[in-house]
This record gives sequence, C-alpha cells and structure tokens, in this order.
Amino acid sequence: MLHSQSITNKCAAICYNKQIIVKKNTIYIEGLALVEGHFSGIGQYVLGILQGLDTIIEMRKLTGENVPVVCVVIPRDTVPRFNSFGFKHIQYKTVPFSFRVMSALWHRRKMPPLDLFCGKGLYVFTRFVDMPLLFSKSCVIIYDLSYELFKQYSDEKNALFLSNGVRKSIAKSERIITISESAKREIIEFYKYDPSKIVVAYPAADQRYFYKRSLDEIKAVKNKYGIKGEYIIALSNLEPRKNLDGLVEAYCSLPKATTDKIGLLLVGVNGWKIEKLFDKIVNRVGEGFNIMRPSHYVSDEDKPAIISGAKMLVYPSHYEGFGMPPLEALACGVPVITANNSSLPEVVGRVGDTIDSNDTEGLTEAIKSNLEDWEKLAVKLRTAGPDQATKFSWGKSAETILDMAKDINK
Repeated sequence: MLHSQSITNKCAAICYNKQIIVKKNTIYIEGLALVEGHFSGIGQYVLGILQGLDTIIEMRKLTGENVPVVCVVIPRDTVPRFNSFGFKHIQYKTVPFSFRVMSALWHRRKMPPLDLFCGKGLYVFTRFVDMPLLFSKSCVIIYDLSYELFKQYSDEKNALFLSNGVRKSIAKSERIITISESAKREIIEFYKYDPSKIVVAYPAADQRYFYKRSLDEIKAVKNKYGIKGEYIIALSNLEPRKNLDGLVEAYCSLPKATTDKIGLLLVGVNGWKIEKLFDKIVNRVGEGFNIMRPSHYVSDEDKPAIISGAKMLVYPSHYEGFGMPPLEALACGVPVITANNSSLPEVVGRVGDTIDSNDTEGLTEAIKSNLEDWEKLAVKLRTAGPDQATKFSWGKSAETILDMAKDINK
C-alpha cells in the first residue's frame, strides 16, 4: 500500500533542507506520459513537441543564439526509457519516486511541490492536471473537453478526476496549451478563459516515418500481424466515443460482394464500455463478415505500413481534440473518411471526406463511393494527402511553446 501523505511529508522535509539551484530561463516539462510503458496519445504528443524543441535548440546553438534550458521531469526509475529517445539537447531531472508512486501521488493530488526537486522555472504540465509548485509559474496542456462535454463516453472516475483537477489547474496557470482551434473555442466557452492566454500547438505526423510504404514492407507487416486480404482500417482505442459501433454497422451494410472481398481491420487497444461493441463484432463475424483485429499489439514502427496497406482509413468519432489517425493516413497517401464535428475538419481540410458521425447510412454510402472511385482517389492522395499533413509541424508547435515561454518570462 502506498502511504502517500507520509511520503509527501518526508520528501518535503528533505527538500527544504537541500540547497535549491535556480537555473534561469528553464522550461520544465512534466514527463510521466513520455516514459510510461505503452504510449498514449499524450505520450506521442509530448515526444513530438520535445523532438521539435530539440531540433530548434540545435539550430539556434549553431547560430549562436541564446536558448532556454529544456528539462523533462521524470521518475527515478525511468531514465533508460528517457535515454532511448536519443535527445541531443533535452535534459532530464529525476524525482525520488518510482513511476508507480509518482503517478499515484499525482492522481491523489499528494505530490510535494515539484520545484523543490528541480528549482525555479516555467513548468509545463502535460496531462490536463498540474502538480503543486511553491515559487514557479506554470501552464497546463488540455487536449480536449470530452470529460465535460461527452461524459457518456468517458470512464466515470477519470472524468470526475479531470473535471475537478482541470478547474484548479487552470486557475493557477499562466497559459493553457491546446491542440486545435476547436478545442480552444470550447475552453473559452466552457471555462470562460481569456482567449489571449490560450495557445494552439498542433500535433503533427512526422513525415520521416509516415509515408507510403512499399508493397514488400506492407506484405511483411500484414504477415507479422496475421492480416489477410484487402481491408479498410479503423485506428483508435476501442471506446464508445470513437463510434466503432456505428462503423461496424456501416461496414456490414455494404454490398455482400464488397464485404466478401474487403475486410474491416480494427487496430487499437481496448478501452472502456466496450462490451456492447464486442458482442456486435462477435455476432457479425458469426454472420460471415470479415471483421479483423491484429494478432497482437501493433508497434509504432509498423503503423505506417499497416496504414499504407489499407484501401482507406475510416474515423467516424463523435468528438476529438485533434485526431491523429486521419492525419497519419493522409501523410501515407491513404484516403480518409472522418466525422464533420469538433477538430476533425481542421485536420483533413478539403482532402478527406467528412460525414455526420450519427449518420450510419451516410457513412455506408461514403465508404461505397470511395471504393468505387478508389483508383482515382489513390492517385490524388499520393500528393494531396502528404501536402495536407505538411500543414502541421512539430517544429512550428515547438516554436509556439517557446514564444509562449518567452512571453511569460518577460
């Protein structure tokens, strides 16, 4: 059992007796999402921002410019994981807790002030909810408002934690970072937050990795994960908000000649409230429909090839803060159908098709139309897809965060 209060008091006492080294112009980034075992979407975002910052610092140092110190705060047992990313200029600072203990303290709101361990600076909290500070400024990243606006699709305990924690966090924050103009509008409206204190730092699909892969690579990855034949891909966690229930219905309403030839591949980890979806999949598979899942967890290294092998990516989510899979598919030159809500039109622009997420018949017709015009679409998307993906850049978003930090530290 974790005795969080006693640990907090003990560590706070130890830290007060230590000399605190204050580094000027330091940006501390809380790194729990970066170093956890399996990457979440937040982990991918933090990694992308740090890689963008690493590149910018490299360029500025070559030209003799002054650059801030960027330091990731991580648990003591996650240094090998941090080092695996190979950053050149991003430093780290450990706190005297294991990952398990630090995560529990954060979730229970029992962490001692983080700047006791690391010193004074600007702290960026990457998981909606901050940690205590004594003498430093902070900002918090809020990716979406699903925990408030779509509670019916959320895990109840997590939604309650975020609902309580985010309000307290933004009251102490100098700025809010979010990931789309849609999310920014929701934050302004829901929290009545000053628009001038919200910055949008978009995610991106790194086109060094997300590009159309060769037929040989696609074949090898399909064999690795037991994927047979042609397929439409859905790439997301399995949870109600992603509307996979509606996608399964739309797919099964396609002509039988189509579903006999082209399967539906569901790629993603199990989330919550998925019993109804699993029952539907089992029943539909029993009726002869080719609904597949990979034989095991798909690594990040294999994701571009699995996307590249698809006839199209379908992402009919009821709500997103951004929506990475459609952008990743466009970067790979793969046609995309997604929903016309929240941030998704921002992501796909005029290149992807958008439909009402509640219109199952319309989704069926959109899939059918894209399959009929697939050769023409595939030629168009070879250039139009990567061109749309290029509009989003980790470098641009990293610059946005650096500019924000400079403004706060004036």
